[in-house]
Amino acid sequence: MRRSAAVVAVALSCLASPAFATLVWNEALDGDFSNNRLSPTVLAFTSGQNDVVGTMGDTGSGVDRDYFSFTIGSGMTLVGMTLLDNTSVAGGGSFLAMQAGPQVTTTETGGNIGALLTYGHYDIALVGTNLIDYWLGLAALPAGTYSVWVQETGGTVDYGLRFDVATAPVPLPAGLPLLLTGLSGLVALTRRRCSPPYSGCVSWNTA
Repeated sequence: MRRSAAVVAVALSCLASPAFATLVWNEALDGDFSNNRLSPTVLAFTSGQNDVVGTMGDTGSGVDRDYFSFTIGSGMTLVGMTLLDNTSVAGGGSFLAMQAGPQVTTTETGGNIGALLTYGHYDIALVGTNLIDYWLGLAALPAGTYSVWVQETGGTVDYGLRFDVATAPVPLPAGLPLLLTGLSGLVALTRRRCSPPYSGCVSWNTA
């Protein structure tokens, strides 16, 4: 009996252990990201947390922009793009944009900006923030290829991004939402409302 309890305890501790992120690319180790928006560095993401760490900005001899792309495979979804705590900015903030597809077709001067999925400036106040939710107001992005553009014109800065890839939820059968709506209506009919000041309570009709 004690042995069984110990096995269960170990299993539960394993389930409770935090997932470890995979460092997919670190410019200090893996080389500079592409500076060509039409030919981004291609990254390979897997299920779980995928970290990308880089340095970019105005080096004094020109702006070092970073462009990279990745593909979310079939049956998967991108549920997070979060700023890591190594991120720094110069001045008011740094620029980040994402476009669907294997290239960034928006020019550095803003031409074809409508092609971007999202874009904006971030500062250290957004460290730890899921920008997919914060900027796009979405829970997730579907399977597909995406390209990221990171830029700073006020100096050289570091940045880190964590991309969370998860299994896509299984779609509900076509008739299930209608069935659930009907069931919720039946449940509502069996309730008796409480009179004020108990306006928040619910009692069940067991008759």
